[in-house]
Amino acid sequence: MAVGTVTKALLTEIANAIREQNGQQARYMPLEMSSRVLEMDGTREGAGLAAAPEAGTGILSEVVFELLADAIRTQNGSTATYTPAEMPAAIRALTWDTGVKMRALLLSDGTLELNYRDGRSSDVEGAVILEGWEIPAEGFSSSSDIPWRTRRSEVLRALIDSDFAGGGLTNASHLFQSLQQMTEVRGFEALEGALSFDQVFSSCPSLESVYAARWEPAGEQTGSLGLYGCNRLVGGMGYSPDYGEDVDGHLGFGEDGILTDPAADAREWVACHLYADGELVLTLDPEPEEGREVALSSRMCATARYRAIGSRAWDDAGVDVLKATFSEDLSGLTYANLSYWFYTDGEMAEVAGLSNLPEVREMRYAFSSCDGLTELDLSGFPTEGLTDLFYCFSGCSNLTTIRADADWSLPEGCEGSNMFYGCEALVGGAGTTYDSGGRDESYCRIDDPPVAPGYLTVKG
Repeated sequence: MAVGTVTKALLTEIANAIREQNGQQARYMPLEMSSRVLEMDGTREGAGLAAAPEAGTGILSEVVFELLADAIRTQNGSTATYTPAEMPAAIRALTWDTGVKMRALLLSDGTLELNYRDGRSSDVEGAVILEGWEIPAEGFSSSSDIPWRTRRSEVLRALIDSDFAGGGLTNASHLFQSLQQMTEVRGFEALEGALSFDQVFSSCPSLESVYAARWEPAGEQTGSLGLYGCNRLVGGMGYSPDYGEDVDGHLGFGEDGILTDPAADAREWVACHLYADGELVLTLDPEPEEGREVALSSRMCATARYRAIGSRAWDDAGVDVLKATFSEDLSGLTYANLSYWFYTDGEMAEVAGLSNLPEVREMRYAFSSCDGLTELDLSGFPTEGLTDLFYCFSGCSNLTTIRADADWSLPEGCEGSNMFYGCEALVGGAGTTYDSGGRDESYCRIDDPPVAPGYLTVKG
């Protein structure tokens, strides 16, 4: 443990700085100074003692100053290093936000915590408050008014404490706008009293979940472009917003709602491991394979009804999907929707394991514009639950062959408008060639001309 010489005048100056902040008359031993700094909360006991500097020097362990520096950083949220001579000024510069207010606090673990209480404090165990801002009762009129806008990239999640409801916020507009790394919001029920939600989640492309224990709104709630760009957001019953959607009618738990009750979350998730060689493995195992270079590991909701491009977890991976593999463990899912999953993956040339899926319901644009596909194997694919094949294979200009079991059939009521639009190279097993007049679900059958021409080929 290193020791060194320090002037007594410096120690007196540090002690005076502490007493100026807490208003105490006590004198401190060097080792207790850090504790006194950590105790500060902005309240003062009176006029602090200003002691006269002492002459002379002494020998002191560097631990004293290490602890003091840590205490200062804990209080101000800084990552700065402090020399002993800088510590008095740093202690005097400490400020505290006191009084009962609605606040947003940025925590060291990436949480943006909203609460309503006397002074700055957090319910997140072990997290350090990096910075805090007051939220006015009238809310914010634009994104530029958000005081934490310069630190948006640090926010990974949001937590709204139950006491926040007592603050009386009626305008939640822009509250979470452009938090591009944020994946979830918890405690959303504390915003039941708000009526305006304009652009509340606008430009939150990573947002997956908005949790609320209940939702009993105070009145009619509106929100222009409130869900703009929230392509990965999925409500508890599978609803996913369109690209430029408003909040209107979607704040709730129903089939058209974006909220998820954490006590009744029926969503099922699939891990997406994209490896550097271009293979995308879809599995229930959250861990990628050992020994393979991973370009991205993320997830998608198997039961989501995605409705927009940009919903895929691998969109920004920087590696093209060359092959998609559905793992055997996916049979453990209750059901799946594949809408938009491979839309515009133009380099993908192979899809394996489609027979490993359980019931599949919706496949809107599932393989649309996959120009790299020349063949597709649908043998063993579950068709019983299919309801929607809208534009499923549209734009697959190089797709020539779709293989299926001899007893392949679509259930009554399954719709597939333009599912084969632009599939000009496609040929059925008995020679039926693509016809622009036959591009809906009626041609999604085993080719048997002239009675039942189709584009599917029996797998031999």
